[in-house]
Amino acid sequence: MLKSMHRHPVNTIAFSPTVRTDRTISWNDGSVMTCSKDGCINYWSLDMQHERQVQSSCILLKVSTTWVLATVVMPDVSIVCTAGSERDLRFYDTSARKFELRVMISSIDYAVCAMHYVFSQNINEESKLLMGDLHGNIRVIYIQSAGRGPFKSTPGIPLLSVRFEKIVHNQVEGFRYVDFGRQHTDFVRQISWYPTLHSIVSCASCPKIAMLMKDITGTKENYTYKIPKGVWCFTVVEGIHLFATGGPDCLVRLWNPFVRNKPTAILYGHHTGIVHMVLQDGGKRLYSLSRDKCIKVWDVANQICLQTYLGLPPELGEYSDLATLYNPESRQWIIGSQMIAIIPLSPKQDGEHTDGNTHVGGVSVVLYNPLYKLVVTCGLDSYIIVWNPWDGRRMCVVKDAHTKCMHGENLPIEITAAAFDPGYQRLLTAAHDGTLKVWSFNTGTCLRNMNVGSGQEITSVVWVKGRMMAVGWNRRVTEFADGTAAVGPGGVFCKNWDLRHKEDISSAVVRVPQTLATATYNGELILWRLETGQAYKQFNVSDPTTRIKIQYKVVKDRKKSAVLATVSKKARKSVIQAKKESMVTEDMKIKMAKRGTIMGRNILGAKKLSMVMVPEECVPLRKLAVHCMLFLEYREPEPNVGTLLVSLENGSIQVWSHHTNGNFITSFQAVHKAGDYVISMCSSKDNEYLFTGTSVGYVKIWLIKNFCTPHKQTIFMPRYRLIFPFLWRDVFIGRAKRVVSHQPEPLLLNSVRCHRMSTSGIVYIDEASIFITCSTDCSARMWTIGGRYIQTIGTFKEWKKLEVGVPPPTDFEFSEPPDIKRVASSTTFRVLRGGTLIKQLSKKKLAQLAARELTAVDYTKVYGKRLEEPILGHHFKLPDRSALPPDIKFDSSFAYIPVYQHLIMPQPVSLERPATPPAIKDIMSIKMEKDKPKHKQ
Repeated sequence: MLKSMHRHPVNTIAFSPTVRTDRTISWNDGSVMTCSKDGCINYWSLDMQHERQVQSSCILLKVSTTWVLATVVMPDVSIVCTAGSERDLRFYDTSARKFELRVMISSIDYAVCAMHYVFSQNINEESKLLMGDLHGNIRVIYIQSAGRGPFKSTPGIPLLSVRFEKIVHNQVEGFRYVDFGRQHTDFVRQISWYPTLHSIVSCASCPKIAMLMKDITGTKENYTYKIPKGVWCFTVVEGIHLFATGGPDCLVRLWNPFVRNKPTAILYGHHTGIVHMVLQDGGKRLYSLSRDKCIKVWDVANQICLQTYLGLPPELGEYSDLATLYNPESRQWIIGSQMIAIIPLSPKQDGEHTDGNTHVGGVSVVLYNPLYKLVVTCGLDSYIIVWNPWDGRRMCVVKDAHTKCMHGENLPIEITAAAFDPGYQRLLTAAHDGTLKVWSFNTGTCLRNMNVGSGQEITSVVWVKGRMMAVGWNRRVTEFADGTAAVGPGGVFCKNWDLRHKEDISSAVVRVPQTLATATYNGELILWRLETGQAYKQFNVSDPTTRIKIQYKVVKDRKKSAVLATVSKKARKSVIQAKKESMVTEDMKIKMAKRGTIMGRNILGAKKLSMVMVPEECVPLRKLAVHCMLFLEYREPEPNVGTLLVSLENGSIQVWSHHTNGNFITSFQAVHKAGDYVISMCSSKDNEYLFTGTSVGYVKIWLIKNFCTPHKQTIFMPRYRLIFPFLWRDVFIGRAKRVVSHQPEPLLLNSVRCHRMSTSGIVYIDEASIFITCSTDCSARMWTIGGRYIQTIGTFKEWKKLEVGVPPPTDFEFSEPPDIKRVASSTTFRVLRGGTLIKQLSKKKLAQLAARELTAVDYTKVYGKRLEEPILGHHFKLPDRSALPPDIKFDSSFAYIPVYQHLIMPQPVSLERPATPPAIKDIMSIKMEKDKPKHKQ
């Protein structure tokens, strides 16, 4: 909403483009002009920043002021034309940012109330000023635009003032007049040009000729459309020849311009007269605005109403008329009256930069309903949306699910947590202001309202059979009854568990039927018995091996309790004062922990903090915030079995056993970037895989099949290598693998960046091997278990259909998120592309690689470095080069090679052995006889 800068309501909004040298215009270059009835004209930038103000006034009036009925921009001649109630036309020169009256046509029969200007790219072709007046006449003034025609500056004649009679008789140079007479019995409300059929289109509130399409050449028949109560507005799409009309009968009619007997379709829904309409995307979508400021969005092909928007505030004007301008480039609809409203109509999104958003605000919760095979997303925009993930349909939308009234206005409240009931029939949502609501998510009906306290944010909710529990900033577990039978004095049965935590609760998870686990921002971890609501274990994750004793004794005497509290305060006063003087206060640390910015935190979680040597009593234990927890439901609760996973702010995940005899077992590092930590976790049904989402958008998948369990199972690694390309051998080992190289368990199966911002939720669909992530970047995305990107839920692109409960086929068209594409690491790229990168290289790069392979060096034959002069050393002197035979060459193209390979020599050829001469044979035989040994006697 903008201030109009007018004293009277805006009656005209027009676009003043900059005409290029080839006489073309662009909606990206120009300004917006608004005019009110007092003749005040304001110029605005395309970003709706006010630039300047000018005034259109009648020079013939001395006392009374003008009343402007219509305004039109003539950009090819740099003119703005205004029509006033004085039955005149005033043409103002706007070149060089001036606003001077250049031509004035007076004494018109009837005041002009509707105008439209058309100019051609051919400068020799006349432009057309179409006019409709209060008597129903349609008139056309042809204007020579070459050299600005009649509007060029003439020395000595600053103003050309003529009577309309001279224009009618074509006595003014540069003007040519054509009168089509009275076509309507009422004043013309809108007039436009249909270039394909060379026709003028006009409408009025008369039943016999409610809308007229008149050929200016006179070669075709005029088309008249009869509507009982007339037409107030229309819009035209030339490509498919589609008309849409609206009028006082509250009906939207769609017409084929060549079939004038009856409309193609009639759309019902408005309760007051329709004053403006816009057709978008080649006639696929229609927007209609009625006098009660109701905007309806229509699907033209299916003839259904897609949306009813009632968000225009009353400050726009209660009883004044509305003026509009649609910018097809920015897809913004500017509506003006007492103020100016700017509404985006399905704004286009660049597919190279984004796949679209799921919510307007950040997505805080994503849930999968295995009963109905549906996905539910809840966002910080206070929307609850039910999706069909298989065909991409939006099944149900709940707008402003949680609201609060402030200064008489309902404001939406962020949804922070949500959960299904055990039967997957109802949905429980919690908000930032401490309110809870139960929904029938199939119909969007609110069944119950609850509250834990004003301003107490709820961070987690749990729904077990018969009970609902909420935790958050009130530091308590608040329990509500499930069902309408158990109703207390306040309308709903509610009770608070014992106050055990000293800081706000950050996370809570349940293991039916034994345990509820809660954790806080200062590292307190408490295990509660779900049946009785009593705490049976308490720890601090900063010192997991030390168990904190739980005090069950409650002091009933208030006086005694007050005395004990006073004594304990005095005893702790000196210690607290010493702590304040030596370091940051505990409260400051807690606040910084909530923001995830504690100074000096151990990023890798493997080493302890090194601190300055101070007395032990003055050094408090560094508190680590807990961000999320997860129970492994498939595992049996035994003392040596890890059943509870706790994510800490230093990036590590601790493994605990919630058994009465169990304690802390071990921990492992779950991140590979400094300052990152896990904020969301989920697991497969059989607890084979663990999915972790981090604060910078990474998702990691871990194999926890044999992790912290005494009963080991056989692991077949070739199966996992087929599923996860992350496990394949790399030429360059990324950070994700390097960090866990010393960490044998659990095995990291996958690491991929799914979002640019924090991954606020993860859910895994076991039967389809698909996991869905949501983030504060307003999107929820679907992925294969191997890390291949499927699509974004709610995308504006064509939906890639999936079979219900079936993994994507091998020939599925996988893609890459455009926003991740710009910042992804080599590991993320390899996972997104299924383990290969070579096919993404350009032809030039492939040619360079091929040439490098041809000249590759055989390093097995390297005996030294490159040859240096003199090649043969100082013992041999090479003869003069002119004396060398021409066939002797040296090859020096190899980087490292032995000496003999530098000489290009012919290959050795086997020689035939000549026959031995007879004389030589005789001599050899005599010699052999002499050499024989003599026999002993």
